[in-house]
Amino acid sequence: MLEQTDGNGSPGLLMRQKGAVTIRDFVLRYLKYLPLVILVVTLFVVMAYLKIRYSSPSYLVQASLLVNNERNETSDQDKNGKMGQLFMFAPTVNLANEIEILKSHSIIQRVVHDLHLQTLYYNKGNIRSTMIYGDCPITLNILYNGDSARGINLIVNVLNDKQFLLNGGKTTYQFGQPFTYGSARCIIDRNTTVLLQEYPTRDFIVTWQPAFDAASDIISSMKVTQLNEMATILSFSMVTENISLGRNVLNTLMAVYDSTIVEDKNRVSVITLRFIDDRLEALKNDLGRVERGMSDMMGQNMTLDLKDLSKAYQGDLSDQLNKEAELQVQIEVNKWLIDYMKNTDHEYSLVPNNLGTQEPSLLQLIIQYNQLQLQREAALKSTPAKNPMIVTMEVSLAHLRRDIIQTLENVRQAYTIAANSLEARQRQQMSQLQSLPAKSMKSVDIERQQKVLEDLYSFLLQKKLETSISSASSISNIKVLETAVGNEKPISPNNKSIYGSYISLGIFLVAIIIAIFEMFNDKVNTKSELEKAVSAPILGEVSHSEDSNTLVVTANSRRFIAEQFRIIRTNLQYVLNKSDKSVIMITSSFSGEGKSFISTNIGAVMALSGKRTVVMEFDIRKPKILSALDLKRKMGITNYIIGMADLNEMLVPVEGFDNFFVIPCGPIPPNPAELLLDPRLSELMRAVKQEFDVVILDTAPIGLVSDAVHLGQYADCTLYIVRRGYTPRKLLAMIDDLYREKRIPRISLLLNDVKVKTGYFGGYYDGYGYGYGSYGYGLDSGYFEREPNGKRVSVFKKLHKGIRNIFPNS
Repeated sequence: MLEQTDGNGSPGLLMRQKGAVTIRDFVLRYLKYLPLVILVVTLFVVMAYLKIRYSSPSYLVQASLLVNNERNETSDQDKNGKMGQLFMFAPTVNLANEIEILKSHSIIQRVVHDLHLQTLYYNKGNIRSTMIYGDCPITLNILYNGDSARGINLIVNVLNDKQFLLNGGKTTYQFGQPFTYGSARCIIDRNTTVLLQEYPTRDFIVTWQPAFDAASDIISSMKVTQLNEMATILSFSMVTENISLGRNVLNTLMAVYDSTIVEDKNRVSVITLRFIDDRLEALKNDLGRVERGMSDMMGQNMTLDLKDLSKAYQGDLSDQLNKEAELQVQIEVNKWLIDYMKNTDHEYSLVPNNLGTQEPSLLQLIIQYNQLQLQREAALKSTPAKNPMIVTMEVSLAHLRRDIIQTLENVRQAYTIAANSLEARQRQQMSQLQSLPAKSMKSVDIERQQKVLEDLYSFLLQKKLETSISSASSISNIKVLETAVGNEKPISPNNKSIYGSYISLGIFLVAIIIAIFEMFNDKVNTKSELEKAVSAPILGEVSHSEDSNTLVVTANSRRFIAEQFRIIRTNLQYVLNKSDKSVIMITSSFSGEGKSFISTNIGAVMALSGKRTVVMEFDIRKPKILSALDLKRKMGITNYIIGMADLNEMLVPVEGFDNFFVIPCGPIPPNPAELLLDPRLSELMRAVKQEFDVVILDTAPIGLVSDAVHLGQYADCTLYIVRRGYTPRKLLAMIDDLYREKRIPRISLLLNDVKVKTGYFGGYYDGYGYGYGSYGYGLDSGYFEREPNGKRVSVFKKLHKGIRNIFPNS
C-alpha cells in the first residue's frame, strides 16, 4: 500500500493531484444523463423521420443561356442611302440588367399566361398534398371574376363523373354547371380521360391566383446567375415540386426572353413602316390629282406640239427640276419628322432614322435618342416609373428631343434656301419660254409637280422595302446552351441534413438541460469535486445500499459494499499508524449523511478482524444506532455521567459478532452540550479505551452543534462523512477549514452513497473500485456476491430509473 504524509504529519493515502479531472471522471460524472440523452435524441430522430416522411419533395431544374457580347443587328449606312442604321447598340451586354429583366414580373407573367399557371391543382392527402401538372381529372374555368386581385381556393370532393362537393359542404354540384364563389362565376369540368383511381384520394385542391402573384411565386423559387465574371453565360435554376413544371417554366422563359429581344430590335422598323405607309397614302392622293391634270391637258392635244417647240429650253430646266425635287423631298421629310417629334403621343417612341437624312449631327442625335428610349424601356421592366434613374432619363430625352427639333428646323431652313435659289434660276429659264403659249407654261408646271411627287413616292417605296428586309433579318443575340433538365433525385428533404440537424438540436437541448440542472445542483456528486475543494485525504468510498438492514458487513459476506468497508479498515491502519488501540471519531456536516450507518459497519468490520470493538452513541440529540440494529435500549452514556450506571451495565452486544458492542446514549437530556463537559466523561473514555481495542465515537453533526469538537480530544483520528448528491458543495469550504486549522484530529474524508452503475455498458463502480484510482475489479467480475434486488430489468425501466435519478423530484 502506498503512503504519503498528510497535513497533520501522519501517514495518509496517496491521492491524485488536486484538481486533476481525467476523462474517466468526466464520463462517469455525466453518464447518469445517458437515459435522458437517449430519450431526447430518440424523440428528435422520430421528429426528423416524420418531417422527411410527410414533407413534399422538391427537385432542382437547371438550364443555361449564352448572351452574345455583340448585337447582330448592324448595317452600314452608305452614302447613297440604300439602308440606314436603325439603332446603335453598345458592343457589350450588361448581364446584371439582363438578369433583372429575366426576373421581372412583365417577363414572368408572359410565362404564366403561356403555361396557364394561374390555376394549380393538388391531390389532397391526409397529411400532405401532391401537385398535379399536366392532365388533371378536373379543370377550373372562370367565367367572370369581379375581384381579379383576390385569389380563389377550392376543395373539390369528386363523388362520381357527374357530381362533386365543394369546400366540405353538403351541396351537390354538377360538373359543367356554373356556380358562384365569392365575386367569381366558375365552372368545374370533369376530364374523364384521367381515371380517379390513379390518385390516393378523391379530394382535390384547386387554386387560382392573379398573374402577378403567380409570377412572384416563380421568381421566389428561381435563380438566374452569371456563370463567371469572364463569361456571358446565364445559369438558370428552379426549385419545384414537379420536374415537368420546372422544365416548361425555364424553357418558356428563355423563349419569351428571345422573342422580347427580337421585338425590341424590330420596334423602330415597325414605327418606320407605319410612318412610311401614312406618307405613301397622302402621296397617292397628291399624285393622282396631278396625273388627272396632266391627263386633261393631254386630252386637249396641247402637250405633244409644245414639247417639241420647247425642247431646247427644257434641257437645262430638267436638271434644275431634278435638284429641286430632291430638295423638296428632304424638306418634306424634315417637316414630317418635326411634326412627329412635336406630337405628344410619340413622346417616348423611337424616331425613324433611315429616311435618307444626310446630316451627320442630326443622325447622331437621333441614334442617341433611340438608345436612351430603349434603355428607359428596359429599366421600366424592373424599376418603378418614379425612380430617380427613370426621371433622369426622361429629362435627358426631353433635352435630346428639343435638340433634334432645333436641328431639323435648321436643316429645313438650309434646304429651303437652296430650293429658293434653284427656283430663281428656273425663273431665268422660264423667261426664255415666255414666247411660248400660256398653256405650255402650265404643262411645264404640272410636269414639275408630277416629277417631285413621283420621286418622293419612289423614295418612300424604296425605304419601305429596305426597312422590311431589315426587320425580317433581325435575329436574337442569345443562344440556348442547355435546355431545362431536372434531377430525379430530390434536393429536399435532405435526409442526412435533417437527421444531422435534428440530432444536433436534440443533443444541444440535452446539453442546455444538463447545464441548467448542473447550475442549480449544489450537491457534491463526484470524488473529483471533493478532491478539488478539500485538502484532506479521501479514505475511501461506500456505495449505495438497497439493503433494508443497516448492518451490511457480516462474517461471510462477499458483497461489494462489504469489501469497501474492508478497504476502509485497511486504510485506517495507515492513518492510525497501525496502533493496537485506537479511538475513531465519525462525524458529518449535518444529519442524513449516513454517519450512523458508517459507524455501525466500520465497527462490524473491525470486530471481524478480531479486535474488541465498541460504538459509542454520542449523537445524544438524535440517536439511531440501536434502533437501526433492532437492539433493545438500555442505560447509556447520560446515565453513566450522572452516576446511575457503570460500564458493564451499558454494553449492548450485537448479534452475530463475538467482539462487537454498542454503548447507547441513554435518555436524551435537556442540555447535551453541557453534559459532555462533565468530568465523568473523561473517566468513561479511559475505561472504554482500557476495555476495547477499537472505540468508535458516533457524534452529532459538526455543522449543527459543537459536540464533535469537544469529543475530538479523545479521538486518534476523524472520519468525516460526505454523502454524494446530498452534502452541499458550499460546506466543503468549512471541512477544508477544519482540516487546515486542525480543530479536530486527523481528518480523513469518506464519500458515502456512491452509485453503483449497471445496465449501460455492463456493471461498473463510480469510484475507486477494489483498490486505488481507476484500478479495480468490475462488479460482474465474479469476485463479489450479487447485491440484493439485483434483478435484470428492461431497457425502458432502466431509462425510467435513470431519468428519476436525474430528476428525483419529478
